[in-house]
Amino acid sequence: MISGMPPETTHDRLISLDIIRGCAVLGILIVNIAGFALPFSALNNPTVAGVASKMDYYAWYLTDLLVTNSMRGLFAMLFGASIILLTRKIEQQQGRAVARAYFFRRNLFLLLFGLIHSYLLLMAGDVLFPYALTGFMLYFLKDLRPRNLIFVFLIIITLKSFIAYISYISLNDFWQMAQAKGGEIALQWQALISEFSPSPQETVKEIAAMKGSYLDNLFNVAPFVLFLQSYYFITEFLWDVASMMLLGMALFKLGILQGNYARKFYLLLAIGGYAVGIMLNADSLAYLESHHFDFLSQQKAHITADLARVGLTLGHLGLLHLFISLDLLKWLKDALAAVGRMALSNYIMQTEICIFLFYGFGFNLFNELGRADLLLIMGGIWIFQLVASVFWLKYFSYGPLEWLWRSLTLGQRIALKKTM
Repeated sequence: MISGMPPETTHDRLISLDIIRGCAVLGILIVNIAGFALPFSALNNPTVAGVASKMDYYAWYLTDLLVTNSMRGLFAMLFGASIILLTRKIEQQQGRAVARAYFFRRNLFLLLFGLIHSYLLLMAGDVLFPYALTGFMLYFLKDLRPRNLIFVFLIIITLKSFIAYISYISLNDFWQMAQAKGGEIALQWQALISEFSPSPQETVKEIAAMKGSYLDNLFNVAPFVLFLQSYYFITEFLWDVASMMLLGMALFKLGILQGNYARKFYLLLAIGGYAVGIMLNADSLAYLESHHFDFLSQQKAHITADLARVGLTLGHLGLLHLFISLDLLKWLKDALAAVGRMALSNYIMQTEICIFLFYGFGFNLFNELGRADLLLIMGGIWIFQLVASVFWLKYFSYGPLEWLWRSLTLGQRIALKKTM
């Protein structure tokens, strides 16, 4: 038990961050719902499944143009800021040792939630596990000055883009050699493609597993989750998450994340961020479509993906702060803040709803709906979570999983129900 820890109150919270967190949690579902409902290969190649009409095409295109990776980027920035926000008050009142123990214990339970979410709840794209692991490492960088945090962020983004460029050039040379010489080299090229791009037969097997029992789904998802949480985490996701967390820490220290600047600043941030992100994404999508989403075109798209994600994420941040600063739609802001206060519960709830909608042990809708239909379902989930979050927090101080997380962290059962 961590003694002497003050209870969290509404006054301790930054409502603007709750609103942004709520938008990020809801926004993540725009991309994740396709991951629940369609074969894995369809996420990178919409011609595989989910695009059977013009509406489906527009749903896919606008999602990839405006959303993909950016809501996760926004969520990661908020998580990075929370490293500072959670420990600062405890350090001031009880010292660094107590703050460090609190944070590491809290993060350890988040890691456990991530394992349960990814394996038992079948969420291959879980972010809790990588966020927790990355948080352990970035804790030791939280005292850096904002400019130093931004410097490390820029180094990571630059290196990732450079590595993606070198990788594409090498693969393109390999492909040209395979085209020119054929024989053994051509066979090696085909083997490389098959390793990264599931064959139609493998996609059929995946669909059959997802339409099967819970155990069929578990045996299908578990090896992929293990790959994501080991090799892929070390080589890709760690740096993806760390870069955005570092940026979030820097923007929090500068007061930008909280909305402490003038409206003009956030207007310029939105315009500049969207200009960069949309321009780069539009160019990548045009190239992918012209090359039929083949392996090489997907590798080339990785070169600018990080810069596009940063641009869109900052664009979202600027737009959201403009919305927060306006004296309108208070009911919507309150509802979004409620979703944000229950971010963990709502994130896991989205998974629970989707696996029962799409997998074989539920309503078995996997690979049955187009992208436009999926966005309609997503809208229904949004409305439910907005209403349910407001209703829950009317009577309770925490979301159910937030309450469990805080109780485990403190080593004691804290009060859940509000005292009237």
